[in-house]
Amino acid sequence: MTTSADQRCYIVSVMQRTGWSQSELALRAGLDPSTLSRFLTGDREGHSLRPATIRKIESVSGIGFGSSKNEPEPRSQGFAEAEAEPLPVIPASPLSAIVEALTRGHRNVDPWTLRSRALESAGFLPGDIVIVALGETPLSGDVVCAQLYDWSTGKAETVFRIFQPPYLVAASPDPAFMRPQVVDDAKVQIKGVVINTIRNRQSNPDIT
Repeated sequence: MTTSADQRCYIVSVMQRTGWSQSELALRAGLDPSTLSRFLTGDREGHSLRPATIRKIESVSGIGFGSSKNEPEPRSQGFAEAEAEPLPVIPASPLSAIVEALTRGHRNVDPWTLRSRALESAGFLPGDIVIVALGETPLSGDVVCAQLYDWSTGKAETVFRIFQPPYLVAASPDPAFMRPQVVDDAKVQIKGVVINTIRNRQSNPDIT
């Protein structure tokens, strides 16, 4: 029998491997987005997902429950090191209370931990936790969560950029981030808008 903790680790691993957010994983698996959101944020503490739900996630992701101890696989060739990682929120933790307070009024949200300096000049640093409101209509100048798709490999990369219609642009002196991306809703899709940021006293890219 699996525990809810095992299932949370599995779901987070699936999101890390695929680059999908909670909302996209739910959509692809034919689940209500609130199902995963409530489960991962601990709103249903002590509750485990049904086996049928796990099977749907296995089917759509191609990742079996318990495979390789749910450790993330290396990213496919053509993608850099992950720019951000989904942040699992432990139920009843101080972080859980903070996230809940910052997301009142928003039904579908995803917390992420930034790993890159793509928005350093805009004040976003590695180690910062950003709260993304999914499905929000972005305005010019908003910091957004987007996915870049490589249809030849079936992989997706999650990035955080500034929306300057019709482009996504970085705010960094690093030339690696300077190429703008055209939002075409095919290879480049905006998933949500950053509505809040949580920062540790000393941001550290090695601390999650």
